[in-house]
Amino acid sequence: MKGITPVIAIILLLLITISMVGFAFVWFSRVSTTAGTNIESQLNTTLTASGKKVGIDAISAATSNVTVRNTGSATILTSEIAVYSGGALQTCTWTFGSIAPGSVASCDWSAGSCTGGTLIRVTAPGGSDENTC
Repeated sequence: MKGITPVIAIILLLLITISMVGFAFVWFSRVSTTAGTNIESQLNTTLTASGKKVGIDAISAATSNVTVRNTGSATILTSEIAVYSGGALQTCTWTFGSIAPGSVASCDWSAGSCTGGTLIRVTAPGGSDENTC
């Protein structure tokens, strides 16, 4: 009978050790999967945003109109583009709802806000461009 107690103690210690290793394995697997998924999601968001770049093709001071070209690799919704005249955000009436890569769209806003020397800035998720009237 005295020889059975050490055998039971060793078996119990082995079972406890195996269960702790299993728990740690499952926990680290879940943490790494969650972190990998979050990193992939953020990377895709960043890559999509970096493909949405704009450039100013032309500015008409007489009609308060700016022509914007999509210089990126992704289609930009006009709702993602902001136009500033002299630092003030302008409410635009766009010719199209989106701008495909390489295409242009025009923004019309209230007349009189684009006078000589006024800085016009157009921003999109991937960058911005600025020019003067």
